[in-house]
Amino acid sequence: MIFSNLIKKPKWQHRDPNIRQMGIENLDDPTILNEVAQNDEAAEVRQAALHKINDLNVLDQIAQHDTDSRVRELAEQRLKQLLGGKKDDCPALDTRLTWVKKTTDAERLAYIAEHGSETELRLAAIEKVEREGLLGDIAINDPISEVRLAAVAKLTQKSTLERVFKTSRNRDKRVSRIARDKLDKVIEQKERPARVRAECEAICTKLESIERRLNSETSNQKRAQGGIDDSKVLKQENAEFKRLQERFSAIAADADNECQTCFTFGVAKVMAALSNSQQTLEAAQEREQARAPLRAAKKELCEQMEVLLIDLKNSQRLGREDEKTFDQRFNALQSQWAETQPLDEPEEEQQWQARFERASQSVQKRHQKLQAYSNVANQLEATCAQADILLNGTEALKSEQLKDLQARWQAYWEEVPKDKPHAVFSELNRRFDNTLKALQTRTAEQKEQRKQAVHELKQLLKDLEAALERGELKTAIPLEQKARQLQSSIVDLDKTPERRLQACTAKIKELQGWQRWGNKLEREKLCEQVESLLETEDDNPSELARLTEEAQTAWKRLGSSGYSPVLWERFNQACQMAYRHYREYLCVQIENLSESENDNPENSARQIRQAQATWKNLGSQGHSQELWERFNQACQTAYEPCKIHFSHKAREREQHLSDKQTLCERLEAFAQETDWENTTNWKEVYNFVRDAENIWRNIGATDRKYKKTTQRSYQAAMLVLETHLDDERKRNCSSRLHLIGQVDEVASSLKEAIECQNDAAAKGDATAKQVVEDKINAAIKEVKELQNQWQVTVPGNRRIEREFWGTFRSACDVVFDYRKQQQEAQKKEIQAYLKSKISLCKQAEDLATLEGDAIKTARAQLKKLKEEWKNIKKEDRTNIGSNLRKKAKATEAVEERFKKACRLAEMRYQAQRSVERREQIDLIKQKAVFCIELEQADTLARQEVQEDPDWLSTVQSAWAQLPQLEYTDWDDAIEQRFQKACAAASTGEQSFSKKTVSNKETLCVRMEILAGVESPPEAAKARLAYQVERLSAAMSGKKIESPEQKIEAQEIEQSWYLSGAVPAEQTQRLEQRFSKACEAFYS
Repeated sequence: MIFSNLIKKPKWQHRDPNIRQMGIENLDDPTILNEVAQNDEAAEVRQAALHKINDLNVLDQIAQHDTDSRVRELAEQRLKQLLGGKKDDCPALDTRLTWVKKTTDAERLAYIAEHGSETELRLAAIEKVEREGLLGDIAINDPISEVRLAAVAKLTQKSTLERVFKTSRNRDKRVSRIARDKLDKVIEQKERPARVRAECEAICTKLESIERRLNSETSNQKRAQGGIDDSKVLKQENAEFKRLQERFSAIAADADNECQTCFTFGVAKVMAALSNSQQTLEAAQEREQARAPLRAAKKELCEQMEVLLIDLKNSQRLGREDEKTFDQRFNALQSQWAETQPLDEPEEEQQWQARFERASQSVQKRHQKLQAYSNVANQLEATCAQADILLNGTEALKSEQLKDLQARWQAYWEEVPKDKPHAVFSELNRRFDNTLKALQTRTAEQKEQRKQAVHELKQLLKDLEAALERGELKTAIPLEQKARQLQSSIVDLDKTPERRLQACTAKIKELQGWQRWGNKLEREKLCEQVESLLETEDDNPSELARLTEEAQTAWKRLGSSGYSPVLWERFNQACQMAYRHYREYLCVQIENLSESENDNPENSARQIRQAQATWKNLGSQGHSQELWERFNQACQTAYEPCKIHFSHKAREREQHLSDKQTLCERLEAFAQETDWENTTNWKEVYNFVRDAENIWRNIGATDRKYKKTTQRSYQAAMLVLETHLDDERKRNCSSRLHLIGQVDEVASSLKEAIECQNDAAAKGDATAKQVVEDKINAAIKEVKELQNQWQVTVPGNRRIEREFWGTFRSACDVVFDYRKQQQEAQKKEIQAYLKSKISLCKQAEDLATLEGDAIKTARAQLKKLKEEWKNIKKEDRTNIGSNLRKKAKATEAVEERFKKACRLAEMRYQAQRSVERREQIDLIKQKAVFCIELEQADTLARQEVQEDPDWLSTVQSAWAQLPQLEYTDWDDAIEQRFQKACAAASTGEQSFSKKTVSNKETLCVRMEILAGVESPPEAAKARLAYQVERLSAAMSGKKIESPEQKIEAQEIEQSWYLSGAVPAEQTQRLEQRFSKACEAFYS
């Protein structure tokens, strides 16, 4: 017993496979497991051992050499899982990476690349994977960006790159960009031969165009003239020739012999033409060098004439000195031009003559206008002066004078230009209007004054007559004097008031004799009046002084009539006392001012000066030395705070004087330190001068004694700077005039070139359009360079600057308008291109809406639309390909719309085909039922023949009533089966094919796999064999078509119903299996 236990074998060596399989579950020794997995007789035992093996090499050996397919399949599956890191007992990552780098098995690498757990593992597998579809799936679906980038980097097929680009466009920009770049390269490589040939043809065509232009008579004539533009054109042609050579050298390796020969021949012709043109140009340039001094002299005279024109434009009127200076300059230029020898080139000489004459005529016209303006301005100024004399005169105005003045002004004003009146005329018109309004106002006032004066005179006469009636001579005398003065001021007075005044005057003289005895009484009254004022002196001292002064005036008016020394002494003493009181009042007022706190020293000083003036005006009246000393001391005390204030003001004026002197010194130093001959930053100079003007205006006042001196220093310094600025302004205006002329020349040359190329295009020159575009681009580039040269160094009059800029801008717009026209034409071409494609999109979309029988022709129509689409694309790549890139989004949208419409139409077509196919399959199923009944009715047929000999004819008649199938091959096949079944039923001899039985078994398995139902146990082996066969075909690289499940199911049904007969004992079983699978699939 003990011996038997010692020699007992382990379970994995047991002769029973089931026991060995159970023993494997508890076995962990890798050596034993490897031995069992490779050498055990039972496949189930080997499979059990495989589940516990993690040796990659052992699994690889078993997967390749094991005799059992299931073991090989399991070993392969286990090996993939371990390599991919899907099991807990998988080897280390370094081991797996080493194994992956050594293996060449495509399926394993594909599995690891798609399902590997570690990023490094998937990257290593991707390096060895070559399947484009798998790499595209990884580039789309892998969660790690690094892996996606590695996958897309290996893609080379156009379809896969397109799929990756479209799918990742909104998900992974880096992958999408790399896919787009590689796709562009693939497309580029595919289209390169055609593009190389097209490029060669374009290069050869341009070489021919260069050769024609170089050898044309017009070009030869221009080069014979030897202008700078011709040298520039030759350089451009030479540069274009070199560019064409460089372009061809880039594609020379891919060009065919014909292109090489064409290019070589074109290069030889162009080189010969360039050599001839260069020789002609050099000879012409030698002639041009001889003409240069004479041309420079003519240019200088033209520019001086243009500067003279600018000076006239800047002037608004001419004085006598201006006229004299103008005559000297103009006559000198005319004389110098006449003395200058003509050029030996008639056309150029004519251009110089035209330029000088044009400038001369413009100068003369401008001078004539200025003379006319000056004459009119002088007449208007004379009229204004006459109006001012009338306004400033004291004589009474008459309406006839104003009418005559207005008529003369209107006559002169008619000669003033109405389109662009100068500021001088506007100022004169404003001045005359103001003066005329003042004269009219004065005339109206004079009329009103005369009316009031007449009314006042009548009232005075009335009052005078009444006073005389009352005997009031004292009242009547001033009234009479006033009336007489008023009478003398009234023009054209009636005689009646004059006679009344004379009568009153006579009566006054009569009463004056009675006056003298009453003056003594009046003088006594004045003494009493002044003495009474002294009693109310505290009320208002100012009023006391005023009334005292009035009393003194009244005393003086009495003259010597009724004079008495006693009364005079009494009156004078009273007046002196009143003035003494007033002087005391002034002293108190100033003393109060000195004691009060006043924040306004200016006001205090003004009050002190007023008080001093009042004291002075009193003279000796009420004078007292004591009061004077008191008043003087009070004024000095009150003025002390004002002295401090005025001292501060004086220091401010001194500072202002210092600031102004410093500014003058800065201006003088700036003028001396500046190198006016080589100054480039004129804007800085201009801004410095303008800033200095603003600073001068903002500096406060100075003492009057220094005002004129500083003002003269400032004006002298500014005059120097303004002179230099004015010189630069004239030079800059001349330069800008020259730029305007250059832009005009560019526009004219471009116009001629476009007209020439349009003629060439009409004659069939294919390169004319491109030449026009190049010319326009070159002209725009040149105009932009001229625009960059347009610099306003020293601005002038705003109106003139606007005119300058407007003229230059208009000349530039002429060139830019050609670009706009070209862009509009290109825009129309692109719109036409998109419109044609949109039309095809609409047609494709209309196909997607068809139904019934109409959809049957959709595929043919769709194919035709795709051909038209392709032709449009080819044509537009040739014509407007470069412009389409600018409309990439719009083009892509139309492309996507067309593809979507085609997909919808195809889906609609397939859906309709599916419906029709379903109907045909249902019909063939119905016919197959007839066939099955006949195929399985041989015994029944014998019985029915005995009972009803015509039963077969009845069945055939019923068969004939069934509709025919639309698919003729299906109808022929089912008809053949039916006839075969009829023949067997009539003879009673039925033959069955094993191949038909096997085929039906396979069809059942396929339908069960599609439906996802289990096959019967007896069919499990056949199902596994079918699956293994498909797997082996896939692993061997054989392409297996995988249609949609619905279509595949219909194909299986078709094959089933068209297959032959099988024995009766198998028919029912197979039919039930197939029906069950179909029901499961379609449920």
